[in-house]
Amino acid sequence: MEEQYIQILEKTNQQLSLWTNPYGIMIGVLAILFTILTIVAAVIIYRQSKDYKEKIQADREQYAKNINDFLASQKSIIEQREKQANKVEEKIDKLLEEYENQLKESSKSQKVEIEKAIENLKEEKSLLGSTIGPLTVSPNNFNLATSASVLGLSNHHTCKSCGFGFFVSGGSRTFASLMGQQTVTCPKCGSVDSI
Repeated sequence: MEEQYIQILEKTNQQLSLWTNPYGIMIGVLAILFTILTIVAAVIIYRQSKDYKEKIQADREQYAKNINDFLASQKSIIEQREKQANKVEEKIDKLLEEYENQLKESSKSQKVEIEKAIENLKEEKSLLGSTIGPLTVSPNNFNLATSASVLGLSNHHTCKSCGFGFFVSGGSRTFASLMGQQTVTCPKCGSVDSI
């Protein structure tokens, strides 16, 4: 019995000495180092993904702001030009009225000149509507619709007539818009598209 007890004590001592074994210590240190490095890598990946999401969101907001500013500036330019065109049209109408009054009271030689002036004024009046458009257009060096869909801006529309890209305000989806019956007006050329 005493012999068995001595054998158990020797086995226990051998197992206890394994903890102070250099290989055991090295494996334990490597396990702790691996755990620490895994935690550090997880923290770094989390912070980078958070920074990336914040950067993408900031880029989206800046992009939408730039487009909205651009469209607002184009709208104000168009409104100014419409006002100018209306003033010029009123002046042309007054001149036409004066020339027509002069035409009634003039001689044959003067009538030819007045008729030419009237024709020129009518032609100028008909061309007046085509000079109202914006001074600048959006850059076409990349596909705006694809960029907008990548950025998650789904309310982007490209005009079927002139190819001008713009954002549709009021992003709410109604039954008519889901059925493809919603219409938008292009701020550049004024054509109406269904979306």
